[in-house]
Amino acid sequence: MRLLRKWPQTSLVLCTVLLLAAAAGCTGRRSGMNTAEAPGQKGRTASIMVANHEVFADLPVYRESGGRLWIPLKESAGAMSLDLHNRGDRLALGNTDAAYWLKVNDSKAAAGERSISLPQAPKLFDGKPYVTTETLSALLATPVHWNEQSGQVTITPIDDRTRLALQQQAGMTLGHGQLRGLSLPADKDEIIQFAKKYIGTPYDFGSSSYSASHKFDCSSFVQHVYAHFGVDLPRTARDQAEVGQTIPQSQLQTGDLMFFYTPDRFETNRIVGHVGIYAGSGRMIQTYGDPGVVMSDFNDYWKGRFLLAKRVGG
Repeated sequence: MRLLRKWPQTSLVLCTVLLLAAAAGCTGRRSGMNTAEAPGQKGRTASIMVANHEVFADLPVYRESGGRLWIPLKESAGAMSLDLHNRGDRLALGNTDAAYWLKVNDSKAAAGERSISLPQAPKLFDGKPYVTTETLSALLATPVHWNEQSGQVTITPIDDRTRLALQQQAGMTLGHGQLRGLSLPADKDEIIQFAKKYIGTPYDFGSSSYSASHKFDCSSFVQHVYAHFGVDLPRTARDQAEVGQTIPQSQLQTGDLMFFYTPDRFETNRIVGHVGIYAGSGRMIQTYGDPGVVMSDFNDYWKGRFLLAKRVGG
């Protein structure tokens, strides 16, 4: 303190300003994202509704003079039971893997392996990512509406079980519908024995390839296991749910893919958010957090989240 008293007051002020400016510059370089000036009306709030259920109330939103509304991405995703993750300079939405990717100030995004051109690029307002209602609708492929009079943003629920059933009836498939190099063993226990070699491998949301990271998320683990047997599965759980033959829970067999959703306060929103492999005898092998890849019982907890199963390769 004695040393500080010898400095002129103007020098102290100048040093403080320089330090704050340097810190702000470092923060900006780390994030790789620029905060934009918030448009339109400040202090406006809105509720987010999914169907007729209010999920969030009094959220800060920004409305442009032409009527376009910017809504906070974290809460908008959360209303659909999707978590928001910062992955370097990108943003990812999903449960135990990344179902959607987007980037601040970039109109290019992805839903699984499908590229999307967003109507408006996401922006940072007050350090938080915001999207327009049109952008959220394009990203999730579901209607999103803004009611100016009631101050409500309404998001139409997504029911993947119904969507996938209709696709199967219509014979619609992904590009992976014709699986390349199919060579699954006749004894499906070989799949489980191979998968067990990775028990304890750490979990990492949106992980890169195992060869690069030595980590998995739920769908990269399943993809890696099936690739060993020559089956080229898509990268995400939602896309993996679009291949193979749908199997009812009562007919599960070893090696079947099991898909789950995150239950919410209402039953109409069911987005595939997790995948595991049925191991027989009421057990499955999967990864979704600590301690990484595990063998689990297909108990009431998981049965309450079960959405559908798929059999790949007969």
